[in-house]
Amino acid sequence: MNSERNSEVAKFIQAHLANSPYTVEEITLLLGFRGPDMVEGFLRGDRKVPLNKVQVLAEALGCDRRQLFESVLRSWFDIEFLDAIKEIFAGGSSSSTEQEWIRFLRELYGENIPELTPALRRRLRLFASVPS
Repeated sequence: MNSERNSEVAKFIQAHLANSPYTVEEITLLLGFRGPDMVEGFLRGDRKVPLNKVQVLAEALGCDRRQLFESVLRSWFDIEFLDAIKEIFAGGSSSSTEQEWIRFLRELYGENIPELTPALRRRLRLFASVPS
């Protein structure tokens, strides 16, 4: 079952495991598994991460839960289905341009996007008014 889509998740988990305060055995316990076989399977790309374990895994790894969840969803479903989900749940809420801004902010700041204070608004207005 080692597919390219599982491999993407495995790489993501491996990259964040090095910075996690938890060992594989501790993550196994946090996820509610009896032994480390499942988590080791995620790391090898042999097993898919169950959707109901993504939140806890993201917390244990200290990574962006949205990025992990999207990666895990891509391992389970094809792109057409995921596009349909995005369209249904994001439909009407914001334009594709607004979605790009949101993705950029999440990429730039991770989970710590700063509050939009009056000072930050002023800086953004000044930045936007500077000719390119």
